Amino acid sequence: MAVPVRPIAERKVVRHFLEAGATSMADAIAYEPSFLPRERAFERLKGLDILRTDGKGKWWLDESRWEDRRANRRTRALFAMLAVGVAAAVAALR
Repeated sequence: MAVPVRPIAERKVVRHFLEAGATSMADAIAYEPSFLPRERAFERLKGLDILRTDGKGKWWLDESRWEDRRANRRTRALFAMLAVGVAAAVAALR
């Protein structure tokens, strides 16, 4: 089974911002990713406006957008598991 690198990297980037208290523009921080997966996660989260800029090279976490992303990911995972379950049930009935 493959390790889910993307979600893990995203959680680590988000944890960095939460631990720094960077959850508003007033608390924005500079951030330089230390590993390639985190750099990609940082870029992805910026593109989704989950990490937002103060316009001066500092970043902060939009917690409500992060929670929306997490909820969406859980919903997709649930539907994927249901689809696998239905496929297995159909295969078992043949």
